[in-house]
Amino acid sequence: MRRELVREIIFTGKVLYREGLVNSHAGNISVRYRDSILITRTGSMLGYLTEDDIIEVSLSGEDPLDEVASSELIVHRAIYQKTDTKAIIHTHPVNAVALSFLVGDSFTPVDNEGKLFLGTVPVLSVSHPSGSPELAEALSEHFKNNGEGVVLVKKHGSFVAHSTLNYALKLTSDLEFCSRVYLLLKRSGYEL
Repeated sequence: MRRELVREIIFTGKVLYREGLVNSHAGNISVRYRDSILITRTGSMLGYLTEDDIIEVSLSGEDPLDEVASSELIVHRAIYQKTDTKAIIHTHPVNAVALSFLVGDSFTPVDNEGKLFLGTVPVLSVSHPSGSPELAEALSEHFKNNGEGVVLVKKHGSFVAHSTLNYALKLTSDLEFCSRVYLLLKRSGYEL
């Protein structure tokens, strides 16, 4: 089971990188595994992950390996502790991040697939958006109260919490596609 999950994380990293949803050393992926979290190593290249880049840390609290795990571990751990989520993907998709500067506290896609699969996407604004206790609290409370799905963090990126890593990947990709459609229409002068 653990080996399968590690392979799934490695595959997901490759897809995220190939689709341009992360740059060379950005983003992170995790899955719940028994009483642990399997999470990408800090500074790892998601497009070129190896088994050594997947760190297993305690779900319940501090672990000696925390310092080599992703800098967003605090956020992933808080979400897992407050929800039944099985997988989390955090990326910095260019169009979605750009969109976060232009919208208020939510984004509703204008394309049919976006409306169907994403619905309205919350856009959270926090003072310290990267790996902070503030972000961990805001996101874990959101997912606790609203269930699995997508959240866009203003000026930072997206977090997707879901029951499967594959569907979290789909939603991450959907968000970037819908953001691109929205920005292209806005740039063209189309009335949104």
